[in-house]
Amino acid sequence: MRTNLSRLKLRMTKKRPRDPVTLVIYGWHESQPGTLFWVFPSVADALRAVRAMRNAVRWLILKGGRAFDVEVDVDVDALRRAGGVLLEH
Repeated sequence: MRTNLSRLKLRMTKKRPRDPVTLVIYGWHESQPGTLFWVFPSVADALRAVRAMRNAVRWLILKGGRAFDVEVDVDVDALRRAGGVLLEH
C-alpha cells in the first residue's frame, strides 16, 4: 500500500513540461510602440500577458520560443506562411 501512495504522490507533484511560445504584438490602440515580442512558457501565460496589455489589438502567438532582431520589423505575413501560428487576434 505504501508504494502505491508513493507513486501517486510522485505523479501528482511532477509537472508536465510545457512548450514555450512567443507572443508578438503588432497592432496597438492609441499608443504605437511598434512590434513587440516576448517568449512565455505556455499559451496560458501568453494569453494572461496579452489581456493585461489592454491597448494591444492585433497579436499572435507562435509555437516555440523565437528570437527576432529588435531593429528589424517582424513580417507577420511570413510568420503566418511558416505555419507556426497557434492563436491570432
